[in-house]
Amino acid sequence: MTTLNDREKKKINPVVCLLVFALAYAAPNYAQYQISPLGPQIIQRFGLSDVQYHSFFTAPMFPAIFLGFVSGMLVDRLGYKPVLAVSIVLTAIGAWVRYLSSGYGIMYAAMVLMGFSAAFISANGAKILSNFFHPDKVSVMMGLVLTITTTGMVLGMATTTSLGISRAFLLAACLATLVLVLWLTVMPNIRPARKEADSERLPLGKAVGKVLRNRYVWTAGLVIFFVNGCMTGMGSFIPTALVADRGFTESAAGTAGAFLMAGNLLGSLITPTISLKTGKFRLVLILCGLVAGLGCCFAWRLPGIWLYVGLVIAGYTFGSGMAQTLSLSVRLPGVGPALAGTAGGLISTLDLLGATLLPGYVASAIAGSNRNVFFMILGLFAIPWMIGVLLLPKELDVKG
Repeated sequence: MTTLNDREKKKINPVVCLLVFALAYAAPNYAQYQISPLGPQIIQRFGLSDVQYHSFFTAPMFPAIFLGFVSGMLVDRLGYKPVLAVSIVLTAIGAWVRYLSSGYGIMYAAMVLMGFSAAFISANGAKILSNFFHPDKVSVMMGLVLTITTTGMVLGMATTTSLGISRAFLLAACLATLVLVLWLTVMPNIRPARKEADSERLPLGKAVGKVLRNRYVWTAGLVIFFVNGCMTGMGSFIPTALVADRGFTESAAGTAGAFLMAGNLLGSLITPTISLKTGKFRLVLILCGLVAGLGCCFAWRLPGIWLYVGLVIAGYTFGSGMAQTLSLSVRLPGVGPALAGTAGGLISTLDLLGATLLPGYVASAIAGSNRNVFFMILGLFAIPWMIGVLLLPKELDVKG
């Protein structure tokens, strides 16, 4: 017999899950984007080149590159609660180590540790949310998660210089600890509103093989490879470029970077709903790619208030692209919730490879110290983004 308490519990479960899940994703991203406005200080303090600085900024992404696929398989096998709990513990440890350290090497290692929870959540987010929401609604729910996450990025970019390095890093460590406490106390008591497709579970070898043979999984990975390459390149280099090339103070450059992230927040929140209501998922994503390419090339050079308008628009397209592509693993033909962790792990690996390789090891290597060339190259990455969207299945254009 179902009691009133049981019924109430089922009602709040999706909301509670969404909030805790979003905070677990926001905490490491907040900590990472504290680095962006500190770029000039870090480059000067440690004598880094642009390539080395980008490597430092993207250090939290390394766990996703090397373990994203593995994390997806583990979640498909063991469930998301214990697997993500381990990753959140590692993130909290990394945040405290970063706060307590002063040397470049230890701080770099701490940044890598801090990326574990974001890596595992990015890989498995769509699968986890599909336990609580219908697969067609997962992109909207992922958009809400990314909205909260992007708020963390905005705060990281806008407040770090005023707080100072020590207090900012302490705040990030406390937030990571709070997330760990919430995960360990709240999530074990949450029951899914939707059953996982356990009956469809395949042996590990067959599951991996099925995902690797699915061309749509690789196509989705290709799209997000370029989406995040554009987004991370803009997010990590905009403040540094404004200081070095346009004479902005570090505080003013951090504020400008926050406008980019504010646009990202709006795109994460609004565009998935537009795609669902219109049934034009692919068209919307292509238009976002076109505007993103132009934004990468020209937004940072705009005068006066138009700089901030351009950064908001560019950020909007990045948020739109990320929210929609991160949800694809549960919607692609031949995947579904049963294999969404493994598929999401592969997509996440390509996602973070794009964020790491394209700005730091392609655009920076070609452009050198020429920022105009750097941002033009970022804009060109939007072309394969749009081509990849054209290759995604028509079944994604569902009106809901």
